[in-house]
Amino acid sequence: MVVMTLYGILSITLFVLWIKHKSVLRQRQKLASKIGSMKGSLVHTSEKLDLLSRGVDTILSDAPEVHELLGVHKSLEAAESLLFNQGIPVSNSESCAIASHAAKSLLEHYEEGHPEEERVIIQGLKPLSKRLAAILTEAEMKAEDVELSANEHRRLGELFHSIERFDWAADCYHRANDLDPEDEEALRSLSDIQRKSGDLESLDKTLERLLAIVPDDVELLNEQLVLLDGIEDERGLRNLKRLEGLGAPTSLSVIDGDLSQIAQRARESGNGGPYSSGTASDWVEKATKQMMLGEFKPALESVESAIKKDQNFGHAWALKARLVAAEAGSMKDAMKCLRRANALGEYTVILESEILENDGRIDASIEVLEEHLYNSPGDSEARGKLSQLWLSSGSPDSARQILEKAPEEGWNSSTLHIMKGRLNLVDADFHRDETGKVDQIPVIDALVSFDRAIEIDRESGLAWLGRARALRYQGAFDEAEVALVRARRLIPDHPSISLEEAQLFLEIGDLEQANALTLEATTTLKDNQTVPFIRGIIAAKHGRFREAIKLFSDTLSFDPTHARARLNRSSAALLCDDLAMALDDATQLVEERPKHELGRLRRSEILMNQGDWESAESELRELLKLSHNHSMGLVHLGTCMIAMGKSEQAEKPLNKAIETNPKLSEAWYQRGLLYVDFGRSEKAISDFEAAVRTDPLHLDARLRIAAILHEGRDVEKAAAAWRQVLDVDSQNRLARRRLEECREQINSKREALVPKD
Repeated sequence: MVVMTLYGILSITLFVLWIKHKSVLRQRQKLASKIGSMKGSLVHTSEKLDLLSRGVDTILSDAPEVHELLGVHKSLEAAESLLFNQGIPVSNSESCAIASHAAKSLLEHYEEGHPEEERVIIQGLKPLSKRLAAILTEAEMKAEDVELSANEHRRLGELFHSIERFDWAADCYHRANDLDPEDEEALRSLSDIQRKSGDLESLDKTLERLLAIVPDDVELLNEQLVLLDGIEDERGLRNLKRLEGLGAPTSLSVIDGDLSQIAQRARESGNGGPYSSGTASDWVEKATKQMMLGEFKPALESVESAIKKDQNFGHAWALKARLVAAEAGSMKDAMKCLRRANALGEYTVILESEILENDGRIDASIEVLEEHLYNSPGDSEARGKLSQLWLSSGSPDSARQILEKAPEEGWNSSTLHIMKGRLNLVDADFHRDETGKVDQIPVIDALVSFDRAIEIDRESGLAWLGRARALRYQGAFDEAEVALVRARRLIPDHPSISLEEAQLFLEIGDLEQANALTLEATTTLKDNQTVPFIRGIIAAKHGRFREAIKLFSDTLSFDPTHARARLNRSSAALLCDDLAMALDDATQLVEERPKHELGRLRRSEILMNQGDWESAESELRELLKLSHNHSMGLVHLGTCMIAMGKSEQAEKPLNKAIETNPKLSEAWYQRGLLYVDFGRSEKAISDFEAAVRTDPLHLDARLRIAAILHEGRDVEKAAAAWRQVLDVDSQNRLARRRLEECREQINSKREALVPKD
């Protein structure tokens, strides 16, 4: 019975298992069928994808730039995600970096072409530009929030310009101009937007900025004249003068025409041209325009035509005199023309003096003006010219006397005020030669004179040039640059403009730009002492002392009395270890100018380098007679005393130097050395530390501190001091060796403290 029961259970179990097996087999069949179907679908999909890939490859092979733009798309997509989905505040620097990265990614595919070429915007770049504009707009950003260079801002503006997002384009152009005021392209593009939008007020401002860069652009001058039509504005008169000088018509009707041809029409010859049947005045006008354009030979032909028309036209004879002197170089013929012009009632005094001056006959030029002023003392222009001649001849006192004799009504002329300002600057230069720094009192007086000249005549380029120099002497470099821009616009060809700009950049510390401008000045100022002097300063600042010596020598060949050139040559020679030249220059300077403090100081330093301590002491005591509290003189005197073994006498001048100028690191250092001699280590360290506080790069003071601490067995402090030496001079061998010794001692102490097993 039990057996039968067990058999029945086994049978039922086997049946159930068979049924399940069948079910599994059916499921497997279904699964296999599905897998087969999926394999077929996958093969089909794969074929489709392969076909699509080949299609994409074909497209990209025809337009590979589209492939590159995918990176821009990803960058913009990332910017959208980060800026809008993650809630980064717009003011956050991270948001600015994100936007800047997106903009730069876009600009990578927008290359600048040549100036004469149209910029080509590749397929697909415009939609991406629209997308960037939308992102920036939604983020409520401005161009200044996007961290790009001036060039990049201008190029981004061009992209926005191409998609007619004029708001963003203008913002980018403005930002480009802020970063680079000389970017002419950005301003021209900005003016185009303002012109089309009818924003005439903004357009006027943009045109003014452009004229500061390209003052002789006929189209710009005429366009601004249109804007100023009916408005009392001095700029209108300025533009008219400029256009007249360029020989360009000033009719408002020419604005819509091809303005590029105006200058060419001004150069037209008389054969069949508009002047062929003109009056003598017409021919003189034509000759004047040709002369302003530098075309002296055609100008001389035109003035001859004027004289043929009217033999008694005094202005024509005066112009012929100028042209004959400039073109033909015949002084005899020029003077004949002048006498004829004078006989016809023409004012020729200034012209005659200039012709004689250009011929090298300075005395004759002065005589002509003096004779004229005897009969006409109220002629301010002639008086100003005479004063300038005396100044150029190296007689500032005579130049000043000429101005002092001017009648009161003569001071209504800007010319006299300009000369007065120039003479004040000469005074400032003289005192700088004496003391090494500019006397600000004559500088202030000069600035007052130039400002008065500008009040009388705002179009006086010489007044603006003088104002720029006075402001530079005051250290007002930004204002000086503004005045120089104005001067360059009014007198672009004046030979002193580039030189003054070079000196300004030298003061600012932009040596590269200063050098470029100085080289530019050499083309117009052939025999000017200031050019090699500035180049010498630049060479010295670059450490090229031999070159500096040669350039200072060139300056001295022009003017052997140039104190600053001699002083700087002495300094350069000292740095080249040419002690003989250095001492000769310093000695000559002191002999010529016994009160020259810097000369005596430099001479004492050279004598100290030669080991002639007694002579150096004598020189320093002469210096201290001139200036009792001369801090460096006191320091050097203390140094001499220490070197001569008179340590007890050294403390007094060093104490006085510190009292006079507590920020003079060398005074603290020298007194520290004195205390070392006295064996007063704590006071010595205190003074050396004071030297380091006033000059963190004072290596000798740091070395002394470390050495005293090292000798005192204060290993921890000594190690710290040697590390500070290495912070200043990482290659200092002594500091490295001593620091290693300290470390070994510190490690030995630590090992000694470890208990032994």
